[in-house]
Amino acid sequence: MDDLRKDQAFAFRIITASGDARSMAYGALDAAKVGNYQEADELLEKAEEASAEAHRVQADLLAAEANGEDIKTSIILVHAQDHFMTSMLAIELIREIIDLHKKMGG
Repeated sequence: MDDLRKDQAFAFRIITASGDARSMAYGALDAAKVGNYQEADELLEKAEEASAEAHRVQADLLAAEANGEDIKTSIILVHAQDHFMTSMLAIELIREIIDLHKKMGG
């Protein structure tokens, strides 16, 4: 596999895991809106697991570059990092919103 294809494989793994994390986080919010906090908590846990997978892939990419591999910066890789960052933010904010729902008894 040439370097560009390897870089793209890393990027698509990050995009996939981050997209899964974001979708599960919003599913948790939907569950909380109707008062199903057990499902919300379970979905948030799954979102965290998917986010952790994206983080592992990102760490592998960083380690490869630290070990001297020439990692090509591409729009796909930038897009992957954007997905990862926004999914992490979504999880954090949705967790706070769900906590507010619980405190307000809604």
